[in-house]
Amino acid sequence: MQDNKKEFLQDCARYIQGDVNEIRLHGNKKDCVLFANALKESRNLFKKLNEKDASVSNVMNALGRKRDASKNLKRGAGFTWPF
Repeated sequence: MQDNKKEFLQDCARYIQGDVNEIRLHGNKKDCVLFANALKESRNLFKKLNEKDASVSNVMNALGRKRDASKNLKRGAGFTWPF
């Protein structure tokens, strides 16, 4: 089971960095939506941090949305988001 989690997190990191375009999630719909939102907001933050003309306010807004998605994932699925 630990290998599956490690592989899943590696795939998540690849998605966040833009190395892959999609990740297929399987499981109950509620958990998949929570994971998808955490992935989306993490990728958005990564993009904001790598923009040449990134403003502090845009990065902070993206960080806030990513933190909210991480908290929702923890509350809803019991999974601590490592990104």
